[in-house]
Amino acid sequence: MKNIKLIAYITLFNVLTACGPNPLANYESKDPAEDATIALENGDPNKAIKILSDALDSDPENWQYVSILALAYAERAGINALTLAQNMASDSGSGSTPSGNQVTALFSILPDATDGNIADVDEAVALMLTIPSDSRTTADVLKIAMFQTASLTLRTKKYDTNGDGVVSASEILAMSTGDATTILSQLSGAADAFASGNSSSTTDQAAAAQISAIQSSISTCPGADQQEKLKNYLSKTGC
Repeated sequence: MKNIKLIAYITLFNVLTACGPNPLANYESKDPAEDATIALENGDPNKAIKILSDALDSDPENWQYVSILALAYAERAGINALTLAQNMASDSGSGSTPSGNQVTALFSILPDATDGNIADVDEAVALMLTIPSDSRTTADVLKIAMFQTASLTLRTKKYDTNGDGVVSASEILAMSTGDATTILSQLSGAADAFASGNSSSTTDQAAAAQISAIQSSISTCPGADQQEKLKNYLSKTGC
């Protein structure tokens, strides 16, 4: 009986492939980028990550795969680059509050500052930075800038221990040197990305202006060094 079934399967395959193209060819050659994009559209970033991670094993310099993989990690963290840019460009996303600033103003539109979310968005940043500058699309530049902005904001948000949407002077005392250094580096990286992209998009330009405004505000705060200036800016101490 087993031999009969095997012969039947072989016969069916031969019939399907004997005349014209293999009807399974489209499935066999399906682009991982397409599969991953469909997975993201279906709200399954984990599937997209698996598809593209496997694809990159054999094609490590496929920058399209890398860009979509970074997007998958960001989406798993609850970050959407375009939505973040639009909020930064709008009055509601860019303005500061009496006790806040341009960074804390973004707290409400970002996910919880869990270790998992921070790790995912950091992975998204790391992936995007592997793409050579001459291979980056305009969308890639926006991703780099916004993923870094999301990461620095989440790093700040985790110090808002009482969840009131601002970081107090007492809360900022707990900020580690490592986090302060990373935040400053990410701000610089986001500004550099926008400068290199030279986008004509009004949203991109407005988001870039907000990054520059944050840097300028930090520089005007008192402090013996940039880290102290940053902490004073984030907590509005003397700024």
